[in-house]
Amino acid sequence: MALLKIGDVFGIETSNGIAYFQYVHKNEEIGSLIRILPNLNQDNKDEFNKLVEQKELYLIHFPLGDALRQKIVSKMGNYPIPKEFVLPKKFRVKHIIKGEFICWHIVDYDNWQRERVEKLNDEQKQLSPWGTWNDTFLKERLVEGWTLDKWD
Repeated sequence: MALLKIGDVFGIETSNGIAYFQYVHKNEEIGSLIRILPNLNQDNKDEFNKLVEQKELYLIHFPLGDALRQKIVSKMGNYPIPKEFVLPKKFRVKHIIKGEFICWHIVDYDNWQRERVEKLNDEQKQLSPWGTWNDTFLKERLVEGWTLDKWD
């Protein structure tokens, strides 16, 4: 199997068509960081250059190597990561105990330290989720059209 390369674009089949994402970073502890690209079911492979230039919907860690080995995802090619893309320094996650929302945790990507936040400001609302999603959860989110602004 070919090694994963930063910039690789993959497709994943959903009930609404194919969704695409781009591999942007490998974290040894939490896995492959991917950019979820807009335009579910982009059919024209010639348009991938334009697709990868668009702002991602969000970022998430994903077990990409395993998904590729199991043929859950298909490699579409390797494309440059947009010049505007910057590896995030922070992510966010809900802190829930016994089904009750307690607060948000803002997670520092370098040291994993968490900052407790009761209410997110506009900048924090743009932070991607902390954690790793498996293929089932990723597909569910893609089909429902989940985005950061729908995450409360």
